[in-house]
Amino acid sequence: MKKFFKPLLGLVLAGLLGQAQAADPVTIRIGSPDQGAGSTPFIAGPVGLAHIRKQLENEFAADGVKVEWHFFKGAGPAVNEALANQQLDFAWLGDLAAIIGRSSGLQTRLLLGARGANTYLAVTPTSNIHSLADLKGKRVAVYRGTADQLSFARALESQGLKERDLQIISLDWSASRAALASGQIDATWSGMGILALDKQCIQFPLSTKQLPRLATTQAGLVATQDFIDKHPNLTQRLINVLVKNAAYLTEPQNQAPYNQLMAEQSAIPAQLFEQESAGDDLKFRDSPRIDPFLRASLQNSIDQAKTLGLIRRPFTAADWVEPRFVDAAVQQQKLDTLWPAFDATGKAL
Repeated sequence: MKKFFKPLLGLVLAGLLGQAQAADPVTIRIGSPDQGAGSTPFIAGPVGLAHIRKQLENEFAADGVKVEWHFFKGAGPAVNEALANQQLDFAWLGDLAAIIGRSSGLQTRLLLGARGANTYLAVTPTSNIHSLADLKGKRVAVYRGTADQLSFARALESQGLKERDLQIISLDWSASRAALASGQIDATWSGMGILALDKQCIQFPLSTKQLPRLATTQAGLVATQDFIDKHPNLTQRLINVLVKNAAYLTEPQNQAPYNQLMAEQSAIPAQLFEQESAGDDLKFRDSPRIDPFLRASLQNSIDQAKTLGLIRRPFTAADWVEPRFVDAAVQQQKLDTLWPAFDATGKAL
């Protein structure tokens, strides 16, 4: 009897443990670099809208699924460290940070794309810099390890220049603005936040608006393979929300309220958001699709990262991207005609 009882007791305990584990609520943990200028955490784009409007919390509330947001002042490296420590399930990252993470062994997949964010060459009035060619030998700040670095490398390449032709100084966005305003550097290549220095006589001779689309910065939402395998349905529902937000952003009439909302959250003037996107094709820059342009851009970024010594182990973008979730969302929401596929140069097919 005792011999029979012990195995039976073990099965009962195992069953109870399994039920307890199954009853544990799922928590979706999302991370991103903090892009705000104030004390309130901030990110832009479809993920930013979801955060501000608590859309994911509302989407999963009835299922008892929790959503946690984590914002990092340390930009990409801090997010990758959290992914490595299994503290995040999703991350909204610029392409270089996401590439470095994947190359270092993080088992991530890129599920949703972002592209076309503009960067600017900002210079001091006394620098005598009017073009990229004038940067040769100058002191230029770039935030190494971010998508800005790859955008800058592509911009230099268009003029036959390389980083070694300049005096590159790695500074984060806030430090580069301060250094430029005080004249400690001649120029910086940075995102729209740098436009706030126009009142301090800082000049902007060019931006990615005058360069091929490949020079813009790309980003995306990555997820851990573990979460995708365990929760494909939750993954799909999350992507559904973000694709709906991308469609909202693509409509021109939504730009003004979106810019105002971003300004309130970020402490960055709405005028800068308007200036950054002015004249851009919203169907290009707000498309979440993993189309030929994004694939080619990611592969270009992977190759550049290897050339610049930022990664040791290159990989193929085709093995990294996972378009099935965004494709399903686009079809389900009947958005097939909203975003055309763009070729490797950024031309609509």
